[in-house]
Amino acid sequence: MANPPPQARPRGTKSTRANGDQTRDKILNAAERLFGEHGFANVSLRDITRAAEVTLALASYHFRTKENLFEAVVARRAARLGDERLRRLEALQDPDTRAILDAFMAPLFEMAALDDPGMSAYLRLLARLGEGDDWLPLLERYYDGVGQIFLARLLEKSAGALPDAVARGFAMALQAMLATVSQNGRVTTLTGGKVTAKDLQSAYPALLDFCTAGISALMAQH
Repeated sequence: MANPPPQARPRGTKSTRANGDQTRDKILNAAERLFGEHGFANVSLRDITRAAEVTLALASYHFRTKENLFEAVVARRAARLGDERLRRLEALQDPDTRAILDAFMAPLFEMAALDDPGMSAYLRLLARLGEGDDWLPLLERYYDGVGQIFLARLLEKSAGALPDAVARGFAMALQAMLATVSQNGRVTTLTGGKVTAKDLQSAYPALLDFCTAGISALMAQH
């Protein structure tokens, strides 16, 4: 008896999957831009689908809710950023405070320098996340694991220091980092335009000096 012919692979499987991925990316890109510009509360799922040029049904299929979509936007770039931070930290041999902070902060500024409008929106979104407690669970889920590793390394360098003070200092450094990388225009208005918030190349060394000095001073407290 002859063996039955192998079942044919359903046509269009790869194409359907590719189309689905493209649609998902379009929705994520539009959501990233709108959330970064206007915040979570001021953007509707319909606003996002209109910008992405897809139907509301497709957005609901891929993400179900606006909250799920927002989380997907946050998560999309978090893993790559965290991996690069850890790679740099692991490459350091007996690092000082400045080197530890540089390994943490520099990857974010390098990503900000890329010719990627979506990244600019994402940075503004991250800054918004740090403004209140509403989104702390998201930051905890996608960013605190790596942050805690860096805090532990700082504490290793500060034997005898008050751990709470060092932790507060690191948290303050994170807030300063987000305000700077999101190109908050306060420095521009304070200086009458003589210093521009968009000049991240000049801003980063100043930020690193500022955070290093502050945390080092806290480490010296016993």
